[in-house]
Parts: sequence; C-alpha cells; structure tokens
Amino acid sequence: MTSSPKRGPRGPYHSGREARRAILDAARAVFAEHGFRGGVLRDVAVRAGVSAGNIIHHFGSKEALLVALLEQRDVGAGMELRAAPGGFVAGLRALVRRNAADRDMIRLFTTLAAEATAPDHPAHDFFRERYASVSRETTTAVRAAREEGDLPSGPPADRLAAGLIAVMDGLQTRWLLDPDFDMVAAFDAHLEAIGAG
Repeated sequence: MTSSPKRGPRGPYHSGREARRAILDAARAVFAEHGFRGGVLRDVAVRAGVSAGNIIHHFGSKEALLVALLEQRDVGAGMELRAAPGGFVAGLRALVRRNAADRDMIRLFTTLAAEATAPDHPAHDFFRERYASVSRETTTAVRAAREEGDLPSGPPADRLAAGLIAVMDGLQTRWLLDPDFDMVAAFDAHLEAIGAG
C-alpha cells in the first residue's frame, strides 16, 4: 500500500491566507466604489482573481465578507489614543495623518457608514456599536487629557468627544470630494480653536 504524498506544512494554509487577503483587498475596492448594495461578488471575484464560489468558501456570504473587511480595518480605531506617544492630542493628529494616507479605506468607511444608517443594512449594528465604543473611548481620553493639561476645561467631556468625532468625519468627507483639501491642516486648526495643547 502506497501512502499519498504529504503536503508541505504551510502550503494550503499559506494559499488560503493569501486568497483571503486578495478577496478582502478586492472587496475593499469594490465596496468603496459602489457601496455594499451596489458592489457584487462577481466584481470582487474578478479583481481578486478567484471564483465567486471561492469567496463563499472563505467567508460564507457577502454580508460576512463585509463584516470581516470592517473588522480588519477597524481593529478598534478609537482607539489607543490615551496610550499614544505624546498623549491624546498627538494621537488624534497621528490618526488624521494615517487616515490621509489611505484614501480607499476612508472612502469605504464613509460610504458604508452612510449606507448603514438604514436599519436593514448588514453593517448597521457594526457601525452603531463602533460609534458607541469610539465615543466612550474618546470621552475617557478627553477627561484624561484635561487632567494632564492637554485640553482646557469646558463643555462636558462626552460633548467635546462627539464634536471631535464629527469634525473628523466631516473633514474626511470634504477631503474625499476635494483631493486638494488639506484635511490635516484643517484638523490642526480645529484643535487650536478648542485650545488643545
């Protein structure tokens, strides 16, 4: 009786991992251009160089692919701001600069966040939970920054946090519409206006 040849220890795992990465990269581009509802798995498959069946094999459904994509990007984007080198304000500036270097992902998030305001959207719960989590983290970071002297006292911390999040989201939308708009400089001006150190 002859034994079948053994597979290399990393072969199938590596190819599966690479296929998942290619699918996620393709989905990111398709959903950023067309939104979740307008983007179709066939287009994702063509860009990734795989079959639509391969996408289902790896993710199970279009909805599960979307959630995997959002989780991959977000990894708690709200972030380790309190622990950022230089403190909360420096962390905010670094986050805006990082976002300015990734137009496709910011387009994807902006498009999907708008779509997900519809209660029946598959990312609706994700974005509700994300905004709640980011708001809690940012509120805590604002309180700590005030104690450390990086932010002046003023309105309640949760309201200042909500304003910071809204300004960042609004500047991103303006930047997506006008590539020449300097989002980083505009956010720095906002921080100066609220007395950030």
